[in-house]
Amino acid sequence: MRFDDLILAGDEYPQGACESRQEWLLMYSRGVPPAVIAGWCRVDVRRVRRTIDRQIGLDQGWFGRCWVLHDQPAPSSNRRRFRRSREQVWWEHHTAMATYVARVGGLPAQNDSLEARVLYRWLENQRRTHDAGRLTQDKVDALNRLGEWIGTRKGNPDELWVQRLKQVQHFRDETGRFPIYDPQRHPDEKVLAVWLGRQRTWQRNGRLRADRQKILDQVLSGWDRVGSVGALCTIQVRLRTISQDR
Repeated sequence: MRFDDLILAGDEYPQGACESRQEWLLMYSRGVPPAVIAGWCRVDVRRVRRTIDRQIGLDQGWFGRCWVLHDQPAPSSNRRRFRRSREQVWWEHHTAMATYVARVGGLPAQNDSLEARVLYRWLENQRRTHDAGRLTQDKVDALNRLGEWIGTRKGNPDELWVQRLKQVQHFRDETGRFPIYDPQRHPDEKVLAVWLGRQRTWQRNGRLRADRQKILDQVLSGWDRVGSVGALCTIQVRLRTISQDR
């Protein structure tokens, strides 16, 4: 047999997704993150993760024999001990990010590819968690090794937050109300309305930093009463519009 006989024509290469779950498990056991496996095999990453969880449930010692690029967490002692913890999922995402940075030479941009969009959104979530003071130091150190992951944002987040606070305060002092999200009638209020709405959402979800909530309560009295203030302002705007039309 000649070597040329082993070369496949372009239309003879395998097409579509790689459905072999044994290959997924083999790659994961050799340290390949689920997101990378899904990209290579052209399948949904959730299917890969379900396959891994099922294998861990069937073979309790299998996970202990897997190669991982980070410190392997010890399985918990409860009944869900063989499911991946949040810590493990975080480090899997970080490994996928580190692999991408090493291959591309920089942090992902949102519109580069599907893989880059997923990693970009994960990194944005880490930035928000860091702004809220809830990102542990070991994770901050791991992200710092990727490059200027905080510096890719425009400006210092704390300085920008104070700037938006002053702008909302100045707006309320001049108008007597909070900014309204109405791009058609009030396009100049959109940025401030989005910022204020985000603070309210974080406050309802318990994610707003205590120091920032204290400042908001002191500087912007009633900032969290979105129902009454926002509805009243919207009604007033609509009434003024109706009267002008007449």
